This record gives sequence, structure tokens and C-alpha cells, in this order.
Amino acid sequence: MLKRLIIFLLLFLPIAGGAYAAQSYYVVTANTLNVRSGPGTYYSVAYKLHRGDTVVATGVSGQWTVIQRNGLRYYASNRYLRYVGPVTQKDQSSPRRKKASTWDSLFEITKVIIWILVAIAVIGGFIGFEVVAGFAIWGLIICGIGALIGWMFFDNGTAGAVVTMGIEIGLVVVIVTSFSGFRFPRIAGFGYLIWALISLPFYILNLLQFWLSKPWRPLMKHNRLSDSMKPGMRTFLRILQIPFYIALTPLRFINAVYYNIVIYNLYAWSNYVIEVLLPSDDTEGASDFADWIIYLPKRIGKYWLWHGILTTIESVVWTILDTIFPAVTLYHGTALEYADNMLCDPHRNDHRHRNRGWLTGVWNVGGGNYAGDGIYFGIFRSTLRNYEKGSAIATRVTMGKTIDTVLMPDYVYSQAGFPNAKAVSNWGLDNGYVCGEWWREDRGTNWWEICMYDRQNRYNDSWRIRPIYAIHSNSGIMQRIPGGPAHWLFRKQVTRDMQTSIKQALDIK
Repeated sequence: MLKRLIIFLLLFLPIAGGAYAAQSYYVVTANTLNVRSGPGTYYSVAYKLHRGDTVVATGVSGQWTVIQRNGLRYYASNRYLRYVGPVTQKDQSSPRRKKASTWDSLFEITKVIIWILVAIAVIGGFIGFEVVAGFAIWGLIICGIGALIGWMFFDNGTAGAVVTMGIEIGLVVVIVTSFSGFRFPRIAGFGYLIWALISLPFYILNLLQFWLSKPWRPLMKHNRLSDSMKPGMRTFLRILQIPFYIALTPLRFINAVYYNIVIYNLYAWSNYVIEVLLPSDDTEGASDFADWIIYLPKRIGKYWLWHGILTTIESVVWTILDTIFPAVTLYHGTALEYADNMLCDPHRNDHRHRNRGWLTGVWNVGGGNYAGDGIYFGIFRSTLRNYEKGSAIATRVTMGKTIDTVLMPDYVYSQAGFPNAKAVSNWGLDNGYVCGEWWREDRGTNWWEICMYDRQNRYNDSWRIRPIYAIHSNSGIMQRIPGGPAHWLFRKQVTRDMQTSIKQALDIK
């Protein structure tokens, strides 16, 4: 602003040397216009003008307009100057003033902010004063940033404030309809319909990656081979996967970007925004409005800055890893409290720290286990009706070395389909497999069961299964995780398992 004010004063003070013939007013039409020491782009830039600035021209030199300033001649391109009119005798005796667009913009911005905050206060009256205060403070920050950007780059601070506030309101609508759909069932239903349409292409791409990685999967539904043929078939199919791995690299990258960077960040940031506006921890202002105000800067720094940065970092890292080590998005059904425990960070707030147990941040082996001990997933959400008890967790799963159950020895395969089929998972783990696929025919329906083998009552390579979001299975509403979801990449257990996996892959003792 100071620079523009100085330019304004220098341009419209009486020019030394008196009046010049054929002086005319021109207005700058470019966002930024370089004024040079000579008529050509190879001359140095003396200073800059901005859109809406008015200058006095004393002549023309080819494609360049001559500008007189402080007794010196400068040049600006004709293309970015629009003729306004001649300089009259009255103008020369009383220099023309530049329109006060800056102050007008600031005044308009202030009015817009006031009206927006009033509207927020009225709407917020239905959901509590804390929410009103949160929206007011956040809205003021957003408007200020938008106004500054709009004024600096487009000379229109009002438009910048309105556009950024519109973006904020849109995000708030998404968050509210995602996490509080029971309050606005019609809005939430419409929002999910729009989101489903947007997500459909990526859902299809995820299915394509899953099926094309093993196009022969439909042939692995039933046990047709003798035990003598199975070792050779396992080796042959393992080699056959190599060209498919190479060909599917671009598709893996697209899916990794969408699920890790877009979806995971959207879910995590939605939790962070809610945690700042409606904290879940008493020590951060959940139960008292005075504390809510006092701890607001802490919550902003903690969730939007610190955890926001960590979320961005880990989403990029997982994107790279998922492109190199094939991962697909699968679904896991469980109870609401278990989903809460698996996704949360026990150290993020006081409530979690006091009440955390060994189940926190752990994938638990449940009952049944018809295809071995482990954590079960499905490629379709519809298959979760056979497992879920309130919550569905979308998870990025790095399946690794996978065995089709029908390629196991007959004495092992014969135990699949019965409760606690430990022989299946034990044989898989003993032979270097971390995952098994089994075509299950049960309850009048058929589906692929994907089991990440386990023998420690927690998955032995925890980095291979990373939750990206959880939803209430009945309503489809996003499940809020108090304190926000944990940073899976930075868990000690996960980093230890990653180091172990790398050492095993490199055969390091």
C-alpha cells in the first residue's frame, strides 16, 4: 500500500519543467505495467504502475507512450494504456487526483464483513453462541486474507473478500452435512448425492486397479487343482503379475492421489475444523465459553497448523509409497467404538489420555475368522453388511504377497469356511504370505473376503492398513473422531513395522 501511495503522489504532483504540448491522461489496463527507461523491453524497469493508475503522457514513440515524471522521460507500452482525455489548463493548475479506489475498497470490505458476520450470528443462533464466535473469528480471518489478495492482484478487495467467504461457507456446508446430517437430513442427502456423483469415477478406478492386478481372480473361486500342481501355479501367477504391476503404475498413482491427498485430507481437516469450533476436550474449552475463547488460539495452532501440516506430509508420503507398493481402498466393518479407537490418537487430548486402552490404534482380530486369523476387508461397501456393527472404515490396504486360498494344500483349504481356521493363516504366514483371498459362499450371498493375516492379535505389518475415513453405516454420515484422526505414518508401532519390513526385504539381519 505504501508503495502504491508513493507512486500516486509522484505521478500527480506538478511535473517539473512546466506544461508540455499534447499532454493527455491515460489509465493503466494491466494488472501490473512496467515503466522503462527507454522505448523497448531491453531497457531497464524504472518503476511499476497498476491497474486503474492514471498517468500523463506527453507523446508517443512507436509502440511506446512517453511519460514525464520529475523532469525525466519514461516509456510504457501502448497496449496497456487507455486514453481518457486531454489535460486542460485547469488540470495543470490543479493536478488531477487518482480515484480513491483503495479506501473505497477497504470501506466496502468492512461493510461486507459486517453483513456477513450479522448473517452468521443470526444463523448461528440456532446452533449455539460458541459456534457463532468461532465462525465470526474464522470469517474475519478469511475475509481479511481474501481482501488482501483481491486488492494486491486484482485491485478489488471487496470481490476477494466475498469470494473467499463464499468458499468458506461452502466448506462449512460440506462439513455440517457430513458430520451433522441428522440435523439437516434433506441437505445432507442432497450433499451426499452430489459427492457420490463426483466420487463415482474414482470408485470405478479403484475397482479397475483391484481386478486388473489379477485378471485371473474369477478363476480362483473353487479348488480345482491337485496338490502337486499348486506350487507351480503359485510361482507362475506370481511372475505373471509383474507386467500388470508395471502397466498399472499410472492408475495406482491416480488412486493414491485421490484417496490419500484428497479424501484423507478432507476427512482429517473436517475433524480439525470441528475440533476448533466445537472442542471435545474440557481442557481446550469444551465445557466453558470463557475457556473456549481463551484456548481458541491454542486450538488453531494445534489442529490447523501443527496437525494440518503433519496430515499434509503423511498424505504425500503415503501417495508415493502406494504408487510403488500397490495399495487399494478396501472397507472394514466394525462397531462404532472400535472404529473410534482405531482412528484416534490417545495422546491428543486429556480425555483420550485418561481412557485409552490397549485397543487404541490397534486393528483387532474379531470372531469367526473363517479364512484364518486376521483383519477382514471387502472391495465393495455392500459386503460390509455381513460384518459391520455400526461403522464402516475405508482403508488403504497394501496387500503385499497374496495367496489365493484355493492354491493352498487341500488339507489347509478344507478348513476354510469353519470358525477359527487358524491353519489357513498359519500356513500363509509360514510361507511368506501376508494376505489371503477367499471366495466365500454363505448366507445366500457370495463375496471376496480379503484377510490380512495375523497371529499377534494385532496386524503384524501395521503400515499396510491405514484408515482414511469412517462413516456411520446406517446413515452414511461421517464419523467424527474426537481430537481428529491419528497420524498413522508417525505411530511408533507403524514406523517399527516399516523398518522391520524393509530389513526383511533387503535381507538385513
